[in-house]
Amino acid sequence: MGKSIMQEDRECFISGYTGALDKHHIYAGSCRSASEKYGCWVWLRHDIHMDLHDRNKTLDNILRRTCQERFEETHSREMFMEIFGKSYL
Repeated sequence: MGKSIMQEDRECFISGYTGALDKHHIYAGSCRSASEKYGCWVWLRHDIHMDLHDRNKTLDNILRRTCQERFEETHSREMFMEIFGKSYL
């Protein structure tokens, strides 16, 4: 498993919980494999993960923007847009 660019420790990115966790790919769908390759994922507590997929667009947008900022610390915006299709900033 690749390393996340969003966090060092295996704990919920939102709550800090360290029990059973789900791996959330920040850019899903056709970008899921790129999310895995470039470390664009976080650990989330299961209920937070399900809420995110069901209806929490605010958190989804925060994660997408934050991840793009982290990605751009070592890569260009042009590369991000080439890989993930658009800018979230």
